[in-house]
Amino acid sequence: MDINQKAKELAYYIKGTREFKTMDRYKEELEKNKSLKRHLDAYLNKKNQIYSRYKIDDANKRISKLDKEYINFFNDPLVTNYMNSTNEFNSMMKKIYSSIENELLK
Repeated sequence: MDINQKAKELAYYIKGTREFKTMDRYKEELEKNKSLKRHLDAYLNKKNQIYSRYKIDDANKRISKLDKEYINFFNDPLVTNYMNSTNEFNSMMKKIYSSIENELLK
């Protein structure tokens, strides 16, 4: 058994999930809107900078403040759909990681 081949198979199955397809569709739509895409990139960059510079408690406070600054941006239906679909995909991936971990700990 080749572990790399199994990883490719897993990626193939993940790409076939509803969660991945939905997230990918909204991502493509978002990328067509250059202004929204720039806004999202700026938000994500700021968020990553905060998490890399501050301890978790301080970072969470700063992220909360950042989210308030971007509230109008997050009210855009396309952004909302993309963010929600990304959260659903991440939840699915967390379940997969947990399943793998459980199998490893048996």
